[in-house]
Amino acid sequence: MAVVSLEEAKAYLKVDTTDDDMLIASLISVAEATIEKFTGRKLLTSEFAYMLDMAGDIILIPYSPLQEITKIETVASSGAVTDVSSEIYEVDISRDQVGRIRLKPGNSWPDHRCFASFIIRGRAGYGDTPDKVPSPLKVAILVALAILYENRGAVESQKLQDAISALCWPYRVLRI
Repeated sequence: MAVVSLEEAKAYLKVDTTDDDMLIASLISVAEATIEKFTGRKLLTSEFAYMLDMAGDIILIPYSPLQEITKIETVASSGAVTDVSSEIYEVDISRDQVGRIRLKPGNSWPDHRCFASFIIRGRAGYGDTPDKVPSPLKVAILVALAILYENRGAVESQKLQDAISALCWPYRVLRI
């Protein structure tokens, strides 16, 4: 499912024919991916698997807005995969910033092989339907789409970034 439908896109672009429907549908995907990359946020709910070599007491999740952590697994030197008990950690689901996992005091993460062996699975995004996505981000998708459509094959990335930055800036997830 896309945040912006083909009909919404065509209305915004003032396109009345079906000649470019396949192109516009493809550009909708590109525009949405551009907004997700620029903001550091998932627009619609999607599942993720985040893999680490090591885990500290606090883990920042690079998928926002974080909805939930569904599972944490570790991989032992033998290759055996083990689920980590949710009793030993807490999850901070902050819709404005990066979600976090905190190891509860007095606990430690299970032993693992320290190479691609700490796997965090969860869901992130504003919701399952386009109406959950903030309006400025939907408009940013349409603006990006218009630039991509009008400048097929010759899009200047700076022009695209300048056009969407004012709409997207309040939603950017800044990582330090």
